[in-house]
Amino acid sequence: MKQFSIIARALAVAALASSSAVALAQAAGPQAADDSGDIIVTAQKRAERLRDVPMSINAATGDHLKALGVTSSEQLEKLVPGFTFQRTVYGLPVFFLRGIGFNDTTLGVSPGVSVYVDQQPLPFSAMTRGAMLDLERVEVLKGPQGTLFGQNSTGGAINYIAAKPTDSFKAGIEASYGRFNEVTGEAFVSGPLTDSLSARVAVRGERQDDWQRGYTNGDEIGRRRFVNGRAIVDWHPDSAVRAQLMATAWHDGSDTQQPQTVAYTPLVTGPMARPIPFPLASFPVSPRSPRAAAWDPGVDFARDDRLYHVAGRVEVDLGGDMTLTSLTSYADYRQSIPLDLDGTTFASGRSDDTGRIKTFAQEIRLTGDRPSGLKWMVGGNYQHDKVFERLVFDPLITSGTAVGPVPFNAFFVDNDQRIASKAVFASVDLPLADRLVLQGSVRYTDQDRDFAGCVRDTGNGEIAAALGLLGTIITGAPQSIPPGGCGTLGANGAPVPIVTGKLDQDNLSWRASLNWTLGGQGLLYANITKGYKSGSFPTLPASSAVQLRPVPQESVLAFEAGAKLGFGRSLQIEAAAFYYRYRDKQLVGFLVDPVFGPLPSLVSIPKNHVQGGEITATLRPTAGLVVTASGTYVDTRIDRNPINPTGPYGTPSDFVGQRFPYTPRWQGSLDAQYRFPVFAGLDAFLGGTVSARSGTTGALLSGDPAVAALEDGLRIDGYALIDLRAGIEAADERWRLELWGRNVTNRFYVNGVTRNSDFTTRFAGMPATYGLTVRYRFD
Repeated sequence: MKQFSIIARALAVAALASSSAVALAQAAGPQAADDSGDIIVTAQKRAERLRDVPMSINAATGDHLKALGVTSSEQLEKLVPGFTFQRTVYGLPVFFLRGIGFNDTTLGVSPGVSVYVDQQPLPFSAMTRGAMLDLERVEVLKGPQGTLFGQNSTGGAINYIAAKPTDSFKAGIEASYGRFNEVTGEAFVSGPLTDSLSARVAVRGERQDDWQRGYTNGDEIGRRRFVNGRAIVDWHPDSAVRAQLMATAWHDGSDTQQPQTVAYTPLVTGPMARPIPFPLASFPVSPRSPRAAAWDPGVDFARDDRLYHVAGRVEVDLGGDMTLTSLTSYADYRQSIPLDLDGTTFASGRSDDTGRIKTFAQEIRLTGDRPSGLKWMVGGNYQHDKVFERLVFDPLITSGTAVGPVPFNAFFVDNDQRIASKAVFASVDLPLADRLVLQGSVRYTDQDRDFAGCVRDTGNGEIAAALGLLGTIITGAPQSIPPGGCGTLGANGAPVPIVTGKLDQDNLSWRASLNWTLGGQGLLYANITKGYKSGSFPTLPASSAVQLRPVPQESVLAFEAGAKLGFGRSLQIEAAAFYYRYRDKQLVGFLVDPVFGPLPSLVSIPKNHVQGGEITATLRPTAGLVVTASGTYVDTRIDRNPINPTGPYGTPSDFVGQRFPYTPRWQGSLDAQYRFPVFAGLDAFLGGTVSARSGTTGALLSGDPAVAALEDGLRIDGYALIDLRAGIEAADERWRLELWGRNVTNRFYVNGVTRNSDFTTRFAGMPATYGLTVRYRFD
């Protein structure tokens, strides 16, 4: 009963907060809403009104996303309470919902928040950059979603719904100009090709000049070069068959964001430390300015990331209220992400995170919807992923890049994984009485993961000689590693040709929910869910194969109770309280490597819990005015230490009682928009969003007073951001002219901080930006 008491208190506290995420009933387009104006979602893999779905969901139309300036997944913080974004040291995105995510730098690691486009998976976070193109809406599902959307969604799932081909000709263009000479353009064209065939094509381009500035030399960096395109073809040969083919491609050639230096603290000290030929200790710490940065001059830091994604969907009505659905998806992603690791102008630390992902997924499901209210679904899916990542460090000159008198300046870190996942699932909605429904769902998943990787010599023989010497010292016998070979040492201290491993695990996810409809005025629900996230192998510059052991899958038992209440169109309220019990939670801690010192690495936390509440209220006090306020309270706690807990500076630690990194306790925002007529056929609008969050940390801290001052650099302060918008629009919404400003107070804030080798660095959020957007649509 203690859990339910905690839930009740958390919900009461959350009701006092304010924020906004989505103006749920504002400007829902005809494809996103039914005739009554309710947003239609597919959170349970069938079309339902948002207010009828018994779980916590935030949904927003494509038009509202654009009004808020949300053009990528990482910007969902503006409109989804409980969502946070963090950028890893290598520039990869990590998403969190209610404090649940997966903060690891490995390219092939499965996230804690899964992402889909039209229910087709983008299974790795790096692949999500171009998902937000020409959208009908976005749905953000909170809490474990493993029974219908698969494992690796213990935090939740994000489903982007692309705008579909239309049965009449439609087209639109949009152009924006803003600060730093930002120029963006987007266009779509849609319509029938034959009586049974229709198509839609959308493209987007983004171009921006440098926005970061060197605070020691005045250099500039930060240009953006991004192009994105999607084509969808719908085929309806008869009323019982529907088929769709979607092809997406994007390329990102933008400069990587350069980090700000927070502190220089050698990880290896004493006689074993390598002498550093640069005055790193005297390099000035970055000022708290959004644009400030430092990087190696004359180096090209343009990334080269691209994705090709093809997906097919076929639906066949079989009669008897049954439908057979097939989803097929293939994606090919490649990346090259160069970065200055040390945040200084010295050539002491540079990396290039290169890699490739090939993923194939197939799902088949059969659904039924009986007039009695009984709904059911059975299905299965298969997914195969091939992920190869190579971290190139050249140069990396730190206190730990030497073995005795033998230094090394460059090396590779390889991580090659093959992942095969098979699952079967089922769900049922069973009416128990008038307005009372019991829902249940279950999924069995079996996953086989194979790993091969190591620290590899670049061919110059440097790290081969250094680790060969270390092997000689450990074994007492001469050891040698060929140039270009793997340098990671086995358990006995002798070099191994390559480190290999297997992680084969299975699990049974389930969900039970009881829902009571309040006569069309609202919904009360309570559910219990069991979910899992797969284990993984890390990408580490490990001198010992022991450092490359995988972490096992994590599990969560989640309790949630909520209400969705409507008081006419003037007020809608959604509230939820939740309590999660975690086992073997995967968090990033630190392991001490014999050569490199303490390294960020996956650790498995045996016991943890998460509790909290959230509330969203949408108010329409007068014609044309919509005010949405929501708030989230999340309290995450570690209840039991992992084996040998180690802090960022290599000291023995105690994690019990700590909150998860990148999990602010409070989040909220307030959004308001007022639309009013000014002339016949012409409306004006004014709007703004205030979003705020409390402080958090970027890592698990040791609690050791001796390093407390150093660990303060890994804390992230809370902040509040203000966005404003104003403009005019045709009453029929055919054209729109908008002036906008984002982070108008130029508030300095941080969305990533890390300890990597000798360097502690952070990523700052964007400074104030402002501009003009023009949109026109043809019908």
